[in-house]
Amino acid sequence: MFANSLIISAGATSVLIALLHVYVILKGPVAYRQFGAGERLASMAERGSWLPALLTSGITITFLIFAYYYIAAGGWVPIPPFLQAGLLAIAALYTVRGVMIVPLLVGGRTLTRFEWGSSLLSLLIGLLHFAATSLYLQHSAALA
Repeated sequence: MFANSLIISAGATSVLIALLHVYVILKGPVAYRQFGAGERLASMAERGSWLPALLTSGITITFLIFAYYYIAAGGWVPIPPFLQAGLLAIAALYTVRGVMIVPLLVGGRTLTRFEWGSSLLSLLIGLLHFAATSLYLQHSAALA
């Protein structure tokens, strides 16, 4: 029961992140700036370019795919290809994103609150995903 709740929670975090990206698309340049997308994308959005929304839509779809993998591991939807490898890769991506702050700190860069917050959040989400994946793999091995 706990394992399944953890797996579904991991999937839910990716859904929430995907929804945040939809919000950024809908809100426009202000949100691109607020959520750290950079001045270049924000300026492009101000000029009416479709590229920021297209890129952000791609990121949104990626997070929805991440969610699907974890929701599938919870048994709620059909199993996608390479489920175990996908779960491990997703957990690794979140975790690597979280620790990417370390080279910046070592290099002496002053970080914004957004960079600190998003890195910490990514690390915590990555650890949640690793815990969920570990429980899923243990459960799968017990069934085999």
